[in-house]
Amino acid sequence: MIDEQAVLALGPTGREPAAVARATGRRRLILTALRGAAVAAWDEDASERAAALTYYAMLALFPTLLVTVSVIGLAGTASTSDLIAQVTAVVPAESRQLVAGTMKDMAQEHSAAWFLAASGTVAAMWSASSYLAVFRRALHSMYGVTDHRPAWRTAPRIVITALVLLTLLVCSAVTLMATGQLARRAGQVLGMDEAAVTSWNVVKWPLLLCLATVLVLILFRSGPARFRPLRAMAPGGALAVVLWLLSSVGFALYVSVFGTYNRLYGSLAGTVVFLVWLWVSHIALLVGAHFNAELAKGRSARAVSDDRSDPLSEQVSEGA
Repeated sequence: MIDEQAVLALGPTGREPAAVARATGRRRLILTALRGAAVAAWDEDASERAAALTYYAMLALFPTLLVTVSVIGLAGTASTSDLIAQVTAVVPAESRQLVAGTMKDMAQEHSAAWFLAASGTVAAMWSASSYLAVFRRALHSMYGVTDHRPAWRTAPRIVITALVLLTLLVCSAVTLMATGQLARRAGQVLGMDEAAVTSWNVVKWPLLLCLATVLVLILFRSGPARFRPLRAMAPGGALAVVLWLLSSVGFALYVSVFGTYNRLYGSLAGTVVFLVWLWVSHIALLVGAHFNAELAKGRSARAVSDDRSDPLSEQVSEGA
Protein backbone atom coordinates (compact mmCIF):
# COMPACT_ATOMS: atom_id res chain seq x y z
CA MET A 1 0.00 0.00 0.00
CA ILE A 2 1.38 3.40 -1.03
CA ASP A 3 2.05 5.90 1.77
CA GLU A 4 0.01 9.00 0.83
CA GLN A 5 2.09 11.30 3.06
CA ALA A 6 5.28 10.17 1.34
CA VAL A 7 3.68 10.83 -2.06
CA LEU A 8 2.59 14.30 -0.93
CA ALA A 9 6.06 15.01 0.41
CA LEU A 10 7.55 14.12 -2.94
CA GLY A 11 5.15 16.43 -4.72
CA PRO A 12 2.67 15.90 -7.54
CA THR A 13 5.29 14.65 -10.00
CA GLY A 14 6.71 12.04 -7.62
CA ARG A 15 10.11 13.72 -7.56
CA GLU A 16 12.15 14.94 -4.60
CA PRO A 17 11.45 18.50 -3.48
CA ALA A 18 14.00 20.98 -4.78
CA ALA A 19 15.34 21.75 -1.29
CA VAL A 20 15.94 18.06 -0.52
CA ALA A 21 17.57 17.52 -3.89
CA ARG A 22 19.88 20.49 -3.36
CA ALA A 23 20.85 19.27 0.14
CA THR A 24 21.56 15.79 -1.19
CA GLY A 25 23.60 17.25 -4.03
CA ARG A 26 25.65 19.41 -1.66
CA ARG A 27 26.33 16.47 0.64
CA ARG A 28 27.40 14.30 -2.29
CA LEU A 29 29.58 17.12 -3.62
CA ILE A 30 31.34 17.58 -0.25
CA LEU A 31 32.02 13.86 0.19
CA THR A 32 33.30 13.57 -3.37
CA ALA A 33 35.52 16.62 -2.87
CA LEU A 34 36.95 15.21 0.36
CA ARG A 35 37.88 11.97 -1.37
CA GLY A 36 39.21 13.87 -4.35
CA ALA A 37 41.32 16.15 -2.12
CA ALA A 38 42.96 13.16 -0.44
CA VAL A 39 43.68 11.49 -3.78
CA ALA A 40 44.95 14.71 -5.38
CA ALA A 41 47.20 15.46 -2.41
CA TRP A 42 48.75 12.01 -2.83
CA ASP A 43 48.99 12.08 -6.64
CA GLU A 44 50.42 15.61 -6.81
CA ASP A 45 52.92 14.90 -4.01
CA ALA A 46 51.70 17.40 -1.43
CA SER A 47 54.48 16.28 0.92
CA GLU A 48 57.11 17.61 -1.50
CA ARG A 49 55.33 20.95 -1.83
CA ALA A 50 54.95 21.08 1.95
CA ALA A 51 58.72 20.59 2.30
CA ALA A 52 59.41 23.55 -0.01
CA LEU A 53 56.92 25.71 1.90
CA THR A 54 58.49 24.65 5.20
CA TYR A 55 61.90 25.76 3.96
CA TYR A 56 60.73 29.27 3.08
CA ALA A 57 58.56 29.45 6.21
CA MET A 58 61.63 28.85 8.35
CA LEU A 59 63.53 31.54 6.47
CA ALA A 60 60.65 33.97 7.10
CA LEU A 61 59.78 33.05 10.69
CA PHE A 62 63.13 33.69 12.32
CA PRO A 63 63.72 37.16 10.80
CA THR A 64 60.16 38.04 11.83
CA LEU A 65 60.92 36.87 15.37
CA LEU A 66 64.14 38.89 15.25
CA VAL A 67 62.21 42.04 14.32
CA THR A 68 59.67 41.45 17.10
CA VAL A 69 62.37 40.84 19.70
CA SER A 70 64.40 43.87 18.61
CA VAL A 71 61.44 46.26 18.74
CA ILE A 72 59.82 44.97 21.94
CA GLY A 73 63.25 44.68 23.56
CA LEU A 74 63.56 48.46 23.39
CA ALA A 75 60.70 48.74 25.90
CA GLY A 76 62.94 47.65 28.77
CA THR A 77 64.38 44.74 30.70
CA ALA A 78 61.08 43.63 32.26
CA SER A 79 59.31 43.46 28.90
CA THR A 80 62.27 41.60 27.41
CA SER A 81 62.23 39.00 30.20
CA ASP A 82 58.49 38.40 29.74
CA LEU A 83 58.99 38.14 26.00
CA ILE A 84 61.76 35.54 26.34
CA ALA A 85 59.72 33.55 28.85
CA GLN A 86 56.69 33.41 26.53
CA VAL A 87 58.70 32.39 23.47
CA THR A 88 60.71 29.70 25.24
CA ALA A 89 57.50 28.27 26.71
CA VAL A 90 56.23 27.59 23.18
CA VAL A 91 59.34 25.99 21.67
CA PRO A 92 60.27 22.35 22.40
CA ALA A 93 62.06 21.73 25.70
CA GLU A 94 65.27 20.63 23.97
CA SER A 95 65.62 24.02 22.25
CA ARG A 96 64.66 26.34 25.11
CA GLN A 97 68.15 27.01 26.43
CA LEU A 98 69.52 27.79 22.97
CA VAL A 99 66.57 30.04 22.03
CA ALA A 100 66.63 31.87 25.37
CA GLY A 101 70.37 32.55 25.10
CA THR A 102 70.06 33.82 21.53
CA MET A 103 67.16 36.12 22.41
CA LYS A 104 68.99 37.53 25.44
CA ASP A 105 72.01 38.32 23.27
CA MET A 106 69.79 40.09 20.74
CA ALA A 107 67.94 42.04 23.44
CA GLN A 108 71.19 43.28 24.97
CA GLU A 109 72.33 44.79 21.67
CA HIS A 110 70.28 47.97 22.10
CA SER A 111 72.61 49.97 19.84
CA ALA A 112 72.04 47.56 16.96
CA ALA A 113 68.32 47.01 17.56
CA TRP A 114 67.10 49.16 14.69
CA PHE A 115 69.70 47.72 12.32
CA LEU A 116 68.61 44.19 13.27
CA ALA A 117 64.96 45.18 12.79
CA ALA A 118 65.67 46.63 9.33
CA SER A 119 67.80 43.71 8.12
CA GLY A 120 65.32 41.22 9.58
CA THR A 121 62.46 42.94 7.76
CA VAL A 122 64.27 42.70 4.41
CA ALA A 123 65.11 39.02 4.94
CA ALA A 124 61.56 38.23 6.06
CA MET A 125 60.05 40.02 3.04
CA TRP A 126 62.24 38.09 0.60
CA SER A 127 61.50 34.74 2.25
CA ALA A 128 57.76 35.43 2.52
CA SER A 129 57.61 36.48 -1.15
CA SER A 130 59.38 33.25 -2.17
CA TYR A 131 56.96 31.30 0.02
CA LEU A 132 53.97 32.93 -1.68
CA ALA A 133 55.42 32.27 -5.14
CA VAL A 134 55.64 28.54 -4.34
CA PHE A 135 52.15 28.46 -2.83
CA ARG A 136 50.72 30.40 -5.76
CA ARG A 137 52.16 27.93 -8.30
CA ALA A 138 50.74 25.05 -6.27
CA LEU A 139 47.25 26.62 -6.28
CA HIS A 140 47.30 27.22 -10.04
CA SER A 141 48.34 23.60 -10.57
CA MET A 142 45.48 22.36 -8.36
CA TYR A 143 42.90 24.26 -10.41
CA GLY A 144 44.51 23.30 -13.72
CA VAL A 145 45.11 26.96 -14.62
CA THR A 146 48.26 28.29 -16.24
CA ASP A 147 49.22 31.86 -15.40
CA HIS A 148 50.83 33.45 -18.45
CA ARG A 149 51.35 36.86 -16.86
CA PRO A 150 54.96 38.07 -16.72
CA ALA A 151 56.78 38.31 -13.39
CA TRP A 152 56.69 42.11 -13.34
CA ARG A 153 52.89 41.98 -13.19
CA THR A 154 52.61 39.36 -10.44
CA ALA A 155 55.53 40.52 -8.28
CA PRO A 156 53.82 43.63 -6.78
CA ARG A 157 50.83 41.60 -5.61
CA ILE A 158 53.10 38.93 -4.12
CA VAL A 159 55.16 41.54 -2.24
CA ILE A 160 52.06 43.30 -0.87
CA THR A 161 50.53 39.98 0.21
CA ALA A 162 53.84 39.01 1.85
CA LEU A 163 53.80 42.27 3.81
CA VAL A 164 50.25 41.57 5.00
CA LEU A 165 51.19 38.03 6.04
CA LEU A 166 54.23 39.22 7.97
CA THR A 167 52.09 41.84 9.71
CA LEU A 168 49.67 39.09 10.74
CA LEU A 169 52.59 36.98 12.01
CA VAL A 170 53.90 39.87 14.09
CA CYS A 171 50.39 40.51 15.46
CA SER A 172 50.09 36.81 16.33
CA ALA A 173 53.49 36.87 18.05
CA VAL A 174 52.61 40.00 20.03
CA THR A 175 49.24 38.48 20.97
CA LEU A 176 50.95 35.31 22.18
CA MET A 177 53.61 37.19 24.12
CA ALA A 178 51.35 39.87 25.60
CA THR A 179 51.08 38.50 29.12
CA GLY A 180 52.48 39.19 32.56
CA GLN A 181 54.31 42.49 32.93
CA LEU A 182 53.98 43.30 29.23
CA ALA A 183 50.19 42.91 29.39
CA ARG A 184 49.99 45.04 32.54
CA ARG A 185 51.96 47.83 30.91
CA ALA A 186 49.72 47.74 27.85
CA GLY A 187 46.66 47.73 30.12
CA GLN A 188 47.91 50.81 31.96
CA VAL A 189 48.47 52.64 28.69
CA LEU A 190 44.98 51.71 27.47
CA GLY A 191 43.36 52.47 30.85
CA MET A 192 42.34 48.86 31.54
CA ASP A 193 41.97 47.48 35.04
CA GLU A 194 43.51 44.26 36.39
CA ALA A 195 40.36 42.22 35.66
CA ALA A 196 40.49 43.18 31.98
CA VAL A 197 44.16 42.24 31.80
CA THR A 198 43.36 38.85 33.38
CA SER A 199 40.52 38.30 30.90
CA TRP A 200 42.96 38.96 28.08
CA ASN A 201 44.81 35.73 28.91
CA VAL A 202 41.64 33.84 27.93
CA VAL A 203 40.51 36.01 25.02
CA LYS A 204 43.86 35.90 23.23
CA TRP A 205 43.50 32.22 22.25
CA PRO A 206 40.31 32.67 20.16
CA LEU A 207 41.94 35.79 18.72
CA LEU A 208 44.97 33.76 17.68
CA LEU A 209 42.68 31.24 15.99
CA CYS A 210 40.96 34.07 14.10
CA LEU A 211 44.33 35.45 13.00
CA ALA A 212 45.38 32.01 11.78
CA THR A 213 42.12 31.68 9.81
CA VAL A 214 42.61 35.08 8.19
CA LEU A 215 46.18 34.14 7.30
CA VAL A 216 44.99 30.93 5.62
CA LEU A 217 42.30 32.75 3.63
CA ILE A 218 44.83 35.33 2.43
CA LEU A 219 47.09 32.52 1.26
CA PHE A 220 44.21 30.95 -0.66
CA ARG A 221 43.54 34.29 -2.39
CA SER A 222 46.87 33.97 -4.18
CA GLY A 223 45.30 31.39 -6.50
CA PRO A 224 43.50 31.92 -9.83
CA ALA A 225 41.39 35.10 -9.92
CA ARG A 226 37.98 33.50 -10.48
CA PHE A 227 38.38 31.24 -7.44
CA ARG A 228 39.18 34.05 -4.97
CA PRO A 229 35.72 34.93 -3.56
CA LEU A 230 35.41 34.30 0.18
CA ARG A 231 32.59 31.82 -0.36
CA ALA A 232 34.85 29.72 -2.58
CA MET A 233 37.78 29.80 -0.14
CA ALA A 234 36.00 29.37 3.20
CA PRO A 235 35.38 25.56 3.06
CA GLY A 236 39.03 24.73 2.41
CA GLY A 237 40.19 27.30 4.95
CA ALA A 238 37.98 25.77 7.63
CA LEU A 239 39.15 22.26 6.74
CA ALA A 240 42.81 23.36 6.81
CA VAL A 241 42.46 24.93 10.27
CA VAL A 242 40.68 21.83 11.65
CA LEU A 243 43.27 19.48 10.14
CA TRP A 244 46.07 21.67 11.47
CA LEU A 245 44.66 21.59 15.01
CA LEU A 246 44.11 17.82 14.91
CA SER A 247 47.52 17.08 13.39
CA SER A 248 49.26 19.40 15.87
CA VAL A 249 47.61 17.69 18.83
CA GLY A 250 48.31 14.24 17.41
CA PHE A 251 51.94 15.05 16.64
CA ALA A 252 52.47 16.56 20.11
CA LEU A 253 51.05 13.40 21.72
CA TYR A 254 53.28 11.22 19.55
CA VAL A 255 56.41 13.19 20.47
CA SER A 256 55.58 13.21 24.19
CA VAL A 257 54.64 9.52 24.40
CA PHE A 258 57.25 7.86 22.18
CA GLY A 259 60.13 10.33 22.38
CA THR A 260 61.94 8.78 19.43
CA TYR A 261 63.25 12.15 18.24
CA ASN A 262 65.31 12.59 21.40
CA ARG A 263 66.99 9.22 20.92
CA LEU A 264 67.59 9.72 17.20
CA TYR A 265 68.68 13.36 17.04
CA GLY A 266 69.89 14.15 20.56
CA SER A 267 70.43 17.89 21.05
CA LEU A 268 68.96 18.60 17.60
CA ALA A 269 65.64 16.97 18.51
CA GLY A 270 63.93 20.30 19.24
CA THR A 271 64.84 21.72 15.84
CA VAL A 272 63.81 18.54 14.02
CA VAL A 273 60.48 18.37 15.87
CA PHE A 274 59.73 21.98 14.95
CA LEU A 275 60.57 21.34 11.29
CA VAL A 276 58.41 18.21 11.14
CA TRP A 277 55.53 20.08 12.80
CA LEU A 278 55.80 22.85 10.19
CA TRP A 279 55.84 20.23 7.44
CA VAL A 280 52.73 18.49 8.80
CA SER A 281 51.02 21.88 9.15
CA HIS A 282 51.68 22.68 5.50
CA ILE A 283 50.31 19.31 4.41
CA ALA A 284 47.08 20.22 6.23
CA LEU A 285 47.09 23.60 4.47
CA LEU A 286 47.57 22.01 1.04
CA VAL A 287 44.82 19.44 1.66
CA GLY A 288 42.47 22.34 2.42
CA ALA A 289 43.49 24.01 -0.84
CA HIS A 290 42.94 20.74 -2.73
CA PHE A 291 39.47 20.53 -1.15
CA ASN A 292 38.57 23.96 -2.54
CA ALA A 293 39.87 22.95 -5.97
CA GLU A 294 37.85 19.71 -5.95
CA LEU A 295 34.72 21.62 -4.90
CA ALA A 296 35.22 24.03 -7.79
CA LYS A 297 35.66 21.16 -10.26
CA GLY A 298 32.57 19.42 -8.87
CA ARG A 299 30.45 22.56 -9.21
CA SER A 300 31.64 23.06 -12.78
CA ALA A 301 30.84 19.45 -13.69
CA ARG A 302 27.41 19.69 -12.09
CA ALA A 303 26.66 22.93 -13.93
CA VAL A 304 27.57 21.32 -17.26
CA SER A 305 25.43 18.28 -16.40
CA ASP A 306 22.45 20.48 -15.47
CA ASP A 307 22.76 22.40 -18.73
CA ARG A 308 22.78 19.19 -20.75
CA SER A 309 19.75 17.79 -18.92
CA ASP A 310 17.77 21.03 -19.22
CA PRO A 311 14.96 20.48 -21.79
CA LEU A 312 14.99 24.17 -22.72
CA SER A 313 18.71 24.06 -23.55
CA GLU A 314 18.11 20.94 -25.64
CA GLN A 315 15.36 22.71 -27.61
CA VAL A 316 17.63 25.71 -28.17
CA SER A 317 20.47 23.48 -29.39
CA GLU A 318 18.10 21.59 -31.73
CA GLY A 319 16.74 24.85 -33.12
CA ALA A 320 20.28 26.06 -33.72
